[in-house]
Amino acid sequence: LLWKRALKDRFKYVRRPIEDDEQVLRNKCKFGHRRGQTRKSSFAENKPDDVQVQVEEEPVHHEGSAMDVHIKWLKQEYMKTQRNWKEVDDRMNVTIEIRRRMISDKAPLKDILRLFPFLRCPYQLFREFQLLTHMDIYKKTVEILEIYSENILSLYVVRNNPINIMLQENLKRHTEEDILKYMKMTAACLLLPDVFGDDSSLFAAVNEEVKVVTPVLEVKNPFNVNSCEFALYVEREELAQLDDCTMALAALVAAFHVFDIPCPKRIHRTLNFLESLVFEVRSPASLP
Repeated sequence: LLWKRALKDRFKYVRRPIEDDEQVLRNKCKFGHRRGQTRKSSFAENKPDDVQVQVEEEPVHHEGSAMDVHIKWLKQEYMKTQRNWKEVDDRMNVTIEIRRRMISDKAPLKDILRLFPFLRCPYQLFREFQLLTHMDIYKKTVEILEIYSENILSLYVVRNNPINIMLQENLKRHTEEDILKYMKMTAACLLLPDVFGDDSSLFAAVNEEVKVVTPVLEVKNPFNVNSCEFALYVEREELAQLDDCTMALAALVAAFHVFDIPCPKRIHRTLNFLESLVFEVRSPASLP
């Protein structure tokens, strides 16, 4: 007993600093702590903090252990090829509070996606948007493009735009009505920033490298029905691959809201137009 007591006294005040693992990050975000993170916010400089967190600083909560179970299951399920989407929906519902706290406290996006990788799936991104706003953004985006695409393409301001010129060249090669409609909707989507006099590089990188940190679309071969590709990038990293321009546009708008990212001023008028239609504002923004 004496040697046990001596050993206990010997290491009584030794504290082992712990890493910013998932449980620590969640507790920090939950209780408002932003110190001790390995990275700062996505729009801040990447400078590691030197603060070490001690075990005693992290309160133990039954809720935390319950969240661990859900998050662990979500991470494991994400790695599967056949997923139980009903269970994914349920567990994403249960964990939304801790996810929103992390986002509100400006936790690094990589940490959020590490805990909740299903936010990389367009379906779950749209679902998160609907949980926050009660709006079906994909359905609204389809309506927007179907209603406005012809008007956008008829505007004088886009007549000599490279996107419109590329569209006209590709329209001559097809006669199928659904393909022509798809091409026009794609062009209308990509031309939106030019219509409003915004910076198109903050909206979509067409056949070029993504250079901005805010949500932006990467588009390759937009009018080639066999090789076109759409992807959503945030912080210059691919967040999700998308099926078409409609899904891409919906994902772009959703990303700003879901991850609480401020809209750049140089793209504000374009997003304001889209959001006014998505949220059914009484006096929506109109085309110039």
